[in-house]
Formats: sequence, structure tokens, C-alpha cells
Amino acid sequence: MFSKKIVAGAALMALAAVAQAQVKVYGYLDLGVGSLESAGGDSVTHVGSGGLMTSFLGFSGSEDLGGGLKAEFTLETFIGPDTGDYLSNNAGGFWGRGSNIALSGGFGKVAIGQYDTPLFVAGLAYNPFGSSMLLSPTMRHYYGLSLGVAATDNALTTDTGWVNSLTYETPNLGGFTATLQWSPKESSADGAKDSFTLGAAYNAGPLSLMAVYADHGENATGAYEGEQKVYSLNASYDFGVAKGFFQYTDVDNADTSVDDTLFQIGATIPVSAQGNVMVSYGQLKEDTTDLKNKIFSLGYDHSLSKRTGLYAAFTSERATNKSTGNSFMVGVRHSF
Repeated sequence: MFSKKIVAGAALMALAAVAQAQVKVYGYLDLGVGSLESAGGDSVTHVGSGGLMTSFLGFSGSEDLGGGLKAEFTLETFIGPDTGDYLSNNAGGFWGRGSNIALSGGFGKVAIGQYDTPLFVAGLAYNPFGSSMLLSPTMRHYYGLSLGVAATDNALTTDTGWVNSLTYETPNLGGFTATLQWSPKESSADGAKDSFTLGAAYNAGPLSLMAVYADHGENATGAYEGEQKVYSLNASYDFGVAKGFFQYTDVDNADTSVDDTLFQIGATIPVSAQGNVMVSYGQLKEDTTDLKNKIFSLGYDHSLSKRTGLYAAFTSERATNKSTGNSFMVGVRHSF
């Protein structure tokens, strides 16, 4: 009888611990096949991952500390299910998508570690193709990535998330939210400089606006490769029959005389309860040289269920003094 009480007590304690600390495993798998060709590059038949979004595996959890205060953690790694490998980003290691611990409450949220930048969040939120490094003109122009073929010209010297950072997110105040992020240089070398950024957003019904300012400095980790000042304005409006997007970004490079101007316009058009057409056009222009890179993307995404869908997309890239590159891909996505 005594042993049964001990077992019952241990079970109750375990259930209480689970109730207070919730941990979940989640992720996203995206695989497709197509013919890819960047401007000035060769056509490549490609079986790969990440057509609509880069595949990843994540673990997160929270614990209720009482009084409205919570402790949270996130560990996420990029993966390539086409090869079974993990994918490293510019900044580093296995947990390259996100690795942080945070405290949240009525004051908002404070996180320490690797955390998405406001510029990346604005970049994915205000274009029809989200964070797609293959199909989104914004993502390709920001980070210079395209899967399986030569890289697109890129404007930014930083990654999608800042390592060794301290991030503060405000609570929602009548539709207004803001994010302040700081990453120290962690080096005494000449030229090393702290990085900081501020993002402010407003959401009211169908209207969404977001402005971002970022000052990127050179950093000991190699995550920030040159000093830049970035200004970004983003907007979307849901008309019901279609959702329109607009983005404008100005990048001032302190280390070179080459500055960049970027813009993107696009729309998501629902054609059925399960399907959306996505269209986006973006341009990157080097202000001092007049060199331009232009990307047009057209796609269709069809949901088979809440977690599984099929997609097909065409993208065309034109660049000054280079031949046009045309790409086509079909794929399947699954979240869990």
C-alpha cells in the first residue's frame, strides 16, 4: 500500500510538471523537383528542399512561473530532407534557425541568444512567397540565395537571425508593436562594432505596416561581415479578392561606395478554398553603378489538408549584362 502511494504521488508530481512545463516537437518538410537557372548561369535539373520554405526541425517549451510570467526556450535546426543532412547558415552551428531562452509577460518578451531580426520578419511577412529563398524576390535580393544554382546578387551582409543577441518585443498596444535587438561586437579588433535594429509595426484589420531601421557592425562571430545602415518600409492590405504587398529597402554600405535600393510588389489571390495564386516582382539596384537584378515569380499553392500541400512555381531572373535565367519547380510541403 505504501509503495502504491509513492507511485501515485510520483505520477501526480509528473503530471503537475507536465502541466507547468509544456514542450513540443514540430517542423516543416518541403521537397520538390524542377529546372533551375539563375541569370547568367546554366540550367540545372534539381531535386531539392525548401521551395516554399526551408525545411526545419524544432523544439520549444514554456513554463508558467506564476504572476503572468513565463520562461520559454526555442531550438531549431535547418534540415535538407533531400540528402538527410542539416543545413548551416552564415552564422553557425547545428541550431542555426534559432536558439534562445526568453522571459515573457505583460511587459512583452525578452530573449537571449540567436533570434530572427526585424528585417527578416518584415521581409517574409510582406511578400507573397514568405521566406522562400528560391521563389521570393525579396529573400533572394536580401540574402543572395537560390537553391542549386549560382547565387543572386545580395544586398545584406547579415543573416536572417542574429547570434549572441538580446531582443525585446513589446506587447500589442492598440495594434502597435515594436522589436528592439542588440548584438555586441564581442571583439577588440579595429573596425568591430555593435549591431542594433529597431522594428515597429501597426496592424488594423486588413491593413498592416512595418518599418525597420538596422545598423549592422562587423562582429567577431562572422555573422555580420560589414557595416551597413538599412531602412525598410513594408505594407500589405487585404482587399478580400486579393492581398497586396509592397516593400522598399535602402541599404547604405559604410565599407564600400556601392549602395543598394530594393523594392517588391506582389499579391496573393485566393482562387478556391484550398488554393492561392502568388505573384511577385522585385528589383535590386546598385545606386552607384546602375546595375540591376530583377526577379519575377508566379506560383500556385494548393492545400490538401491543414498540414499538407502541393505547389508549382515559375521564376525568371534578369540582370544587367547577363542572360535571363528561367526556373520551374513543383513540390510537396508538410508541417508537423
